Amino acid sequence: MRLPVVLLPVGLVILAQLLLGCASGPAKPVVDSSASDQSQLLSITPAQIDCGVVSQCELPPPISMMLRNGTTEPIRVRGFVATCGCTIPDLRPNIEIAPGEEVMVNVRLELWGQGRKQQFIRFIDENFQPLGRVQVRYEVRSALRSTPSGISRDVNPDGTFQVESLTDEKFTILQSNPAVVLQRDTEAAADHSLSINWTEVEALALATTPIPEFTFDSAGKWSTLLVRIATDKPDCSEVFIWLRNITPARPATY
Repeated sequence: MRLPVVLLPVGLVILAQLLLGCASGPAKPVVDSSASDQSQLLSITPAQIDCGVVSQCELPPPISMMLRNGTTEPIRVRGFVATCGCTIPDLRPNIEIAPGEEVMVNVRLELWGQGRKQQFIRFIDENFQPLGRVQVRYEVRSALRSTPSGISRDVNPDGTFQVESLTDEKFTILQSNPAVVLQRDTEAAADHSLSINWTEVEALALATTPIPEFTFDSAGKWSTLLVRIATDKPDCSEVFIWLRNITPARPATY
């Protein structure tokens, strides 16, 4: 009668994936230079996540997975490496997972470029050895594109970025929410040059009640802010971009 106890958490995770947007993919081998899934110390459910077609004109689809320690010894997860900095797990460094323990990990997806994407996230131990991996697949199709889609304060202190139409159709930037985006012109165009007002971002983060679009680190300092840029383009009424206080460490490529 132990079988239902094992299957229940897995079933809940798969159901959550289907309800939240990105579905689990088929449990079949994929081409990769890493060791086989059978050698993983961490059991990751689902092992493959397919988000289908995504766009910068919509909120990034939520992604989550369950890490389970199926061994008889504690596992310390130092962090992760990824094939792209556009897949960023919300994982506390050096977390220890006890035998049989399960830990839910959410992943933030930043949309770079256009076309089909296949990314791998590998969780690593204290010696940088792989503990387990997950594959994330999606296809970017977007009427408007922000370049870049993620703006880091330490790398881009001027906060400059472009929002452009991929069909050269002219459009107008109406406003941003929160109001931290500065416009250089208000005329309709196929390409707009914009910038972030970091002073205003900092003021909002230090407010008595920060807006819910912020995330904060363990020290209470803001980490990310999701910004919506409203336009008059019928097929892309909003463009979503991420602001980062500090650039994530450059991911390793496998």
